Amino acid sequence: MEDASLLIDQRSASLAATREDVRAWASGRRVFVSSLITDMPDERAAVRAAIESVGATAVMFEDLGAQDVSAEQAYLSGVRSSDVYVGMWGSRYGVRMPDGYSATHAEFLEAERNGLRLCLFVHGETGGAMDGAQRDLIQGARNLYTTSPWSDPDDLGRRVRRRLEELAAEELAPWVRVGRTLFRAREITNDGKTISLTAAVRSDAVHAELVRLRDNRAGGVPFASPHTALPVQIVELSTRTVSTIGHEERLTLVTQEQRGSTMRASINGISADEVGQRALSDGLFGTSLLGQQMGWMARPIDPLAPLRGLGLDDSVLRPVARLLFAERLITDQAASRIDSFVLGPSHQGARRLRATWTPPQVYVNEPDPAPVSIDGTVTGL
Repeated sequence: MEDASLLIDQRSASLAATREDVRAWASGRRVFVSSLITDMPDERAAVRAAIESVGATAVMFEDLGAQDVSAEQAYLSGVRSSDVYVGMWGSRYGVRMPDGYSATHAEFLEAERNGLRLCLFVHGETGGAMDGAQRDLIQGARNLYTTSPWSDPDDLGRRVRRRLEELAAEELAPWVRVGRTLFRAREITNDGKTISLTAAVRSDAVHAELVRLRDNRAGGVPFASPHTALPVQIVELSTRTVSTIGHEERLTLVTQEQRGSTMRASINGISADEVGQRALSDGLFGTSLLGQQMGWMARPIDPLAPLRGLGLDDSVLRPVARLLFAERLITDQAASRIDSFVLGPSHQGARRLRATWTPPQVYVNEPDPAPVSIDGTVTGL
């Protein structure tokens, strides 16, 4: 469903998780702490306290016991076994290892490769004494990620705790799409035939559209959640209107047969995965990778077209963009899952977008498909 007039419940971006919900989310999660150890003992102690205060486990190099592996292997293994990466970058880059990177730089790259949620904090930029390599690391990271400053260890601890609470709220209340509406769901239950949703909708326009869909018993309504995309029919919608939050919605959706694939055909000897990759690059970044050899058989694909020109705040734009991107690839059977999707901050109207996905396995006994990636600059968001 290509619809430029999406109805987005932007006020729901401010939804916060309760303390109990945050602790339940954090239980069993590991947060890797990365910094120069000798430079930041007080900061590391404050960050450890912040992580443990929400109920998560801090993974820190100084806690590692004696192991029969190298220090480099040990801390990179710690990154891979974690869910969240907290990087504290000061003025020094640190000693370069045999691969040319400092330990903190290698940890950051490993966290990127393994899809950890990243929390990046920078201190000491204004003093003029920052190493050139450290400045390059920070500026390169800022092409894709937003960094936060800190003034002292207590301030850093507060910022880390607040960021972990934000991550908890994002995962506990993910964005979903029902028709042309987008809002955050508090709970999603899917048994393969019926999808049940609960949500606190703060937009009257979104609520009215959901009522219209229910009353019309419309079929073939697009539905998308972070891991699912398929057509549905709304069979039930019950609402409790609460003045302080808007509308407490309970929806029951019946899944319907998905339409056929539009991106899985090889063209002129070019694999279906590469055709899809080129079509997305041309649609998102304005490249010309499809070329004349594919003619009318392949056209540029821009899953983010409905968001262009809306001027959405990053707290809304980034998760909604990821949702629409995943919806398009899953619906077109071009991806079985989205491995990573990073939309960078705006620099003079342009944003860097980097995404990786795993194509579906066509035959049960075939090797796992190789991941597919795109990387480029989008405008108009």
